[in-house]
Amino acid sequence: MEKKNAAAYFSIFTLFVSSLLFSFSAILGQNGFLVVSSYPILYFFPGLVLLILIPFGWFVVIVWFFGFLRKKWVFLFLFYILSFCQLIAISILLIHNPGKTWNISLFEYWKFVPFSFKSAYLIYIFVCVSLSLLCLFLFKISDNSLSELGRQKAIPFLRLVGFSLLGVVLLVSVLFVGEEFGIIENLILKAEKEPKYFYGFILCIQALICISILALGWALTSYEILTGRILPKISLKQEWKNSVYTSLALSSFYFLLAKLGYPKAEIFIVFSYSFFLSRFFTVRKNKLVSSNQNEVLKKILSSGSVKLSFGYLCKDVLEATKAALVFRGKIPYFSDTNVHYPQDIPQETFDFSKVAPHPENPNIQYLDKDRFSGFVILVKVESVLSGDAYLILGQKENGGLFAEEEIEIARITGTWLVHSLFLEETGNILEELQRKKIQEQRLSDQKTRQILHDDILPEIHSLILEISNEKSGRLNSQHANSLAELHKRISSLLREMSDTGLEISRIGLVPMLERLQDSEAKDSNLIWEIDPNINSQTENYPPEVKEVLYYAFRESLRNAIKHSGEVRSKIFIRIQYQNGLFIQIKNEIGKDLMPVSSSGQGLKIHSALLRIFHGSLTLEFSNSKEAIIRIFLPSPQN
Repeated sequence: MEKKNAAAYFSIFTLFVSSLLFSFSAILGQNGFLVVSSYPILYFFPGLVLLILIPFGWFVVIVWFFGFLRKKWVFLFLFYILSFCQLIAISILLIHNPGKTWNISLFEYWKFVPFSFKSAYLIYIFVCVSLSLLCLFLFKISDNSLSELGRQKAIPFLRLVGFSLLGVVLLVSVLFVGEEFGIIENLILKAEKEPKYFYGFILCIQALICISILALGWALTSYEILTGRILPKISLKQEWKNSVYTSLALSSFYFLLAKLGYPKAEIFIVFSYSFFLSRFFTVRKNKLVSSNQNEVLKKILSSGSVKLSFGYLCKDVLEATKAALVFRGKIPYFSDTNVHYPQDIPQETFDFSKVAPHPENPNIQYLDKDRFSGFVILVKVESVLSGDAYLILGQKENGGLFAEEEIEIARITGTWLVHSLFLEETGNILEELQRKKIQEQRLSDQKTRQILHDDILPEIHSLILEISNEKSGRLNSQHANSLAELHKRISSLLREMSDTGLEISRIGLVPMLERLQDSEAKDSNLIWEIDPNINSQTENYPPEVKEVLYYAFRESLRNAIKHSGEVRSKIFIRIQYQNGLFIQIKNEIGKDLMPVSSSGQGLKIHSALLRIFHGSLTLEFSNSKEAIIRIFLPSPQN
């Protein structure tokens, strides 16, 4: 029903009419074959039509499911030929009446059926079953998509169904034309007087059909044949087991009643009981699964550790043998963060260069386990902060496929875990920044106190004594020079203790950034490219945001100068406004220095601080000779 095309509706119709045929046979069969066979042939006419439709329906289900109707013109041609054969066969049944009446019994009708019609029908069903088996052996997986993997998983089930149906065809052939070829006498006509041999054939046919139904039901109620797109977490396998066990129990109960002298158990009542029992098991199982899922979610949310939460997700929800949560980005303080499951195995480095993006669904990649060290699926969790987070999963413990809802749960939980890691890393960086700030403040206070107490105050005290002892009461030139020198030293000290935030508010953010060339990059060649209207566009930023950006720019400039090598190369600085303030610092890397994958502690701290104000600082190496730092602050209105 997911496709909702003609082939899907025809397949559903085939299963529906097949169930009608079995129901029809079961209702009539409660009176015994000999009694039922004496009924007029008119009663059996719908069943005869279904016996013509069902083999063709099975052929259509197989060739449609594996895509042969669309990929191979030969099967499409055979589809039209077999459709035409059906129309002819049903027309013969409707028009040609060998007994000249519809009131003759089944045995009487069988006597008039010509050998040519029997042979044509046997050839027809043999071709349908054989072509279906041929498709199962011709199918080759074309890619690692979920649908192709599902078809490959379904092949063993469907082959078993195909071989069982082939056995049914052989038994029916012996039953229909065995007498004409001298293999066995006509058991159908002989069944009027001695039915046990005929019953033996019928029981063998029923056993093969039962095997086919069980195998097909096992496939339809598993993840494999439907690719997990519409099935719940537990799939329907357990429900199918419950149905089969219930059917066996009811059959045994009916057999016991028959032996005790109650042969006519009401079939519809048994069907009703089967329905209510299956519903009971389904509701009970869903309740248990919901309860278990709630417990797992509580463990994930309340574990207090990202590693523990990731372990609960992989073990209790996904049932994966191995997994990894990896963030690939340019954020300095988060570049090397990843989580692995299980934790007691050596961590493996996943090679992203081997993954080719899928054109239809780039967020989910199905992998070859042999090429990727046992990993079978790659899920893009989220694209944030100039980077991508990925969830990489190994095979399921039971060897099945991941259902679509399992992947969605994994993606949502992975997003929450990534944000938790961001918060954890940001918190660690801010704690370290706070300690550093306190230490710097303490050192600055000690230095100021030492200069004022040990140097300046004694000199001021000496000058006061000298001036007070001066009898003339005049301030000579020596005293004036001393006071001027003290004033100069105090002014210099105050400049060292100046408030950067106040300076930025007074002269502007961009001019403060340009001043850094004199203090930080005297020996470097800075090439500035500044938007002429940038000053007016940055006035609306709060003072604390401007100050954070100033220090982030200063640290980035220092980093670019440091990695330029002994011979200072050009450093290009571009400042512009594009839905926010954008700054790019690009420098060539010196020959004596090698590019590194992560920056120092300074960039980590400033990257975390910008993140608080929804900004970002990213570092990337476009090649082995060039490093680029990008700083971005969104618009204050956003």
